[in-house]
Amino acid sequence: MTEELNNSEENTTVPEVVETNKAAVTPVVETSVPGQTKINPLLLTLNLVMLLGLIVLYILYFTGSGNHGRSISGAVEKSNKGNISVAYLNNDSILSNYELVKKMRADLQAKGTRLEGEVTAAQKAFEKDAAYFKEQVAKKAISDQSAQEIYGQLQQNQQKIYDLRDKYTAELQQSEMDMNVALLDSVMNFLNRYNEKYKFDYILGFTKGGNILYANDTLDVTNDVIKELNLEYAKKHGGK
Repeated sequence: MTEELNNSEENTTVPEVVETNKAAVTPVVETSVPGQTKINPLLLTLNLVMLLGLIVLYILYFTGSGNHGRSISGAVEKSNKGNISVAYLNNDSILSNYELVKKMRADLQAKGTRLEGEVTAAQKAFEKDAAYFKEQVAKKAISDQSAQEIYGQLQQNQQKIYDLRDKYTAELQQSEMDMNVALLDSVMNFLNRYNEKYKFDYILGFTKGGNILYANDTLDVTNDVIKELNLEYAKKHGGK
C-alpha cells in the first residue's frame, strides 16, 4: 500500500507548473590499503549464525530420530525423557492462520485505501485548477500580475500534495511496524504461558529458506500453537 502512495506522484502531471531539480549523488568508493587484513563484520556474523545453526541441527537430529509422527506428542515425549527439548513453529503458518494477523492486515489495508483516496482526490482537484489556469492564461483573460499570483498558489498546492503523500506513506510504514511489534509481543507472551506446561528448552521459529535447514516434523508444535492462539483471541475479542 505504501508503494501505491509513492506511485501517486507520477499521476500529478501539470506541464509548466512546477520544475523539479535533482542533485546527482556521487558514490563513495572505499579503498583498501595493501598489506592490511580487514575482518568483514558481516562475514564473521554469518559464520557465527551458521555455526549456531549446525549446533541446533545436531540437537534436532540426535533427539528426533525414530519417531515420524506429526503431532505434538513427539516433542512432549522427548521433553519427558529429560533430554534437551526443542520444539519449533512455522512462522509462515502463524502469519497465515493467526486471526490477529488477519485482523491487523485488514485494518492496515483499509487505512491505506483511505489515505490513498485522499491523495488521489487532492491530485484531481489540483489538476483541474491548473488546467483552468492555463486556459485563462491562453485566453489572456487574467492580468500578468494575477497570473503570477495564481501560479505561485498552484506551486504551493502541488507541494502540499507531495507533503501529504510523504506523510501518509510514513504513517502507513509506522503502522506496519507497530503491527509487527504487537504481533511479536502477542506470540512471545503466549509462548511463555504455553511453555509453563511443556517446559521446552527451546522453541524455535522455522521459516523456509531460513537458518534452520532441516527440522524433524515430530518437533513441530505449530498447529497446536495456532489453535491455542486463536482460542485466546476469540475469547478476548468475542470472535471479532
